[in-house]
Amino acid sequence: MSFRVRIALISAAAVAIAFTVAAWITYSATQRELLAEVDTSLRQRIEQIEQTTNPLELIAVLGAFDERVARGPFERGVRGFDAIFWQFVPRFSGPAITDFPGEGGLPYGPGEQQVIDGEITSIVRTVDVGDDNLRVLTSSLPTGAIQVARSLEEVDNSLEGLGAILRFSAIIGVLLAGVVGYLVARDAARPIGQLAGAAEHVAETQELASRINVDRTDEVGRLANSFNAMLAALEGSRQQQRRLVRDAGHELRTPLTALRTNVELLAKVEDLPEEERVQMISDIDSEIQELTRLVSELVELAAESPVDNTEMEGVDLGDVAERVAEKYRRRTGRVINVSVDDSLVNGRFSQLERAVSNLVDNAAKWSPEGSPIDVAVAEGRVSVADRGPGIDESDRPFVFDRFYRATGARSTPGSGLGLSIVAKIAGDHDGSVFVGESGAGAVVGFEVPVIQSGT
Repeated sequence: MSFRVRIALISAAAVAIAFTVAAWITYSATQRELLAEVDTSLRQRIEQIEQTTNPLELIAVLGAFDERVARGPFERGVRGFDAIFWQFVPRFSGPAITDFPGEGGLPYGPGEQQVIDGEITSIVRTVDVGDDNLRVLTSSLPTGAIQVARSLEEVDNSLEGLGAILRFSAIIGVLLAGVVGYLVARDAARPIGQLAGAAEHVAETQELASRINVDRTDEVGRLANSFNAMLAALEGSRQQQRRLVRDAGHELRTPLTALRTNVELLAKVEDLPEEERVQMISDIDSEIQELTRLVSELVELAAESPVDNTEMEGVDLGDVAERVAEKYRRRTGRVINVSVDDSLVNGRFSQLERAVSNLVDNAAKWSPEGSPIDVAVAEGRVSVADRGPGIDESDRPFVFDRFYRATGARSTPGSGLGLSIVAKIAGDHDGSVFVGESGAGAVVGFEVPVIQSGT
């Protein structure tokens, strides 16, 4: 069953329930009102009888009940509410006196008997006589009870007409509700249909550039906007994957070519001088390390969660910076100036060490040979300054993106993944990254919340 049909059926069902409740209330209220009018007319006749003490006048009053001007139930004349029947039932003995044409007179049950016996003053109820309904009021008299009754044919006819009107109105209302519900559902479902069509199109063609035109701000419009955002994210992810393949292929090609060349040379040249052989093996080892580093970076960025799953603990950022600086002094022979405080952060030592290492490695790559690198730690903020050409203003918003390499960096070693790893580690520690300029080059770093300020 389609969404539109379900909405139409729900709308129709809701209106049907509402109409049923409203019709029941209307019908019941009208029935009570009509019966109240009948009861009032019967009580007026009882009052006329009770106020009459002279037997001759009583005969005249009862005779007035026989004035008929038309035909009605029981083949008697009727005159609206005056079309009443009467019956006197003595308390102790004697037959009932009545003008009711039906056999046996007006019926009376236990309730009426209580009135006849003087136990209660009056009772009114509806009784069935043949195919007709009578409203009978029985009132106590000193010598018995007087009953007055009238046919409810007029009331029944009125209620039957009202019921027909209510049923017709309910049918029309339900049909209109179904049609309106279907139209509203069709309008509401149009963007959903577009969503389904777009999803099917993307599944068939793999074209992630498709978008849905959104001209509404309700929940359906939000869903369409979310779908467009998802397509945009998928498109961006695909572009990143393609860039990864392109950049990784470029980066892998260079060390692999060097490795192949050196291995082929080692295999072909038997009498290679020892010094050249050692240098060649050293070059092979260097290229293998480069490949290992590149693969490690790719694996780490591909992981949805940190590779290091150890619990976070208090880490002294100054100690991290000192260890990284010492390692790179030995590796590169550069002068690395370190200025730190005792900032204590909640983190993973190995990840923070990797982030600082990537920053120092990036600075070493861009700084001229022999130039110093400055590392500073203050209040959870780690900044590394180089002496290189700096970062172009147009490249700064993207330097921490995965696989991004500025135009000037295409010819330099590296995968373009180091700074994106820094950004990922900072994000894992609820921190942020930044890039700026120093007096002689670029300043790149990250900042994480401290749990203890440095001094």
